[in-house]
Amino acid sequence: MTDLVPCEDAHAQERALTDTVFSKAQPGELWLGDRNMCTRGAMITVHERESFFLFREHGAINLPTSGKRRKIGRTETGTVYEESTEIPMEDGKCLQVRRIEIVLDTPTIDGDTVIRLLTNLPAAVRAKRIADLYRRRWSIEGMFGRLEAALKGEVRTLGYPRAALLAFGCAVIAYNVLSLIQTAIAAVHDLDSEGIELSTYYIVDDIRPIYRGMMRIVPDDAWATLPTEDPIRLAQTLRQIAKHVVPRTLRKHPRAPKHKKPKGYAMRGAVQKHVATARALRDGGIR
Repeated sequence: MTDLVPCEDAHAQERALTDTVFSKAQPGELWLGDRNMCTRGAMITVHERESFFLFREHGAINLPTSGKRRKIGRTETGTVYEESTEIPMEDGKCLQVRRIEIVLDTPTIDGDTVIRLLTNLPAAVRAKRIADLYRRRWSIEGMFGRLEAALKGEVRTLGYPRAALLAFGCAVIAYNVLSLIQTAIAAVHDLDSEGIELSTYYIVDDIRPIYRGMMRIVPDDAWATLPTEDPIRLAQTLRQIAKHVVPRTLRKHPRAPKHKKPKGYAMRGAVQKHVATARALRDGGIR
């Protein structure tokens, strides 16, 4: 995780932060997002910053079709089609956009049978590749799950928003460290041939009980010998350490498929009682 946009208001709409988020786009990057991020302004901003976007099309955006719909082939989840569309810009020109349509073999949990994607990626990036790229977006949701479950990134007793954001930021740093550990282990062990997928939870569980004792026993000057200023030497050191790891003790144990449950219903009155702490502090509602 290389960047984040903190927001103290837990009830803020995601789109309220899009200007800040997409202003960080750099030339040559690809930005992926779900349909809530799919606005004309977001796509134009990313394009103008010489970046690429890949968003799931929001039903309210209503872009016209400007080209013939062509069948491309199949992916693991359905049949892929492609057509052209365009987005009007303020200077009177139009941004040419590709619409990738996946007709699903099995409907989503929400009952959707078709997923439509909008992108400004060049034709050299094939439609099937684009469909596969969007499927990888779910790794972001998985990352947030690990931040909450394994790293306790959401401390419920922290009432002040800035304290909660600080705790979450610390969890993000710890997550990046764990990602580096997992990468070092994967670099020296053939996990694929052994059918092993490392578990973030088990790595954290292995580190947590010995960390405090290690920090008390190991003198500070011992850490100063690590080659932190030279990435290549640090990588070599991490690989040497990773050789002593027994991957099977840290393997993930996949659970059985979850049973589909209908979405719960919350009474409107109960929902309206929820108040964002940041707003209550701002308005003087907390003493």
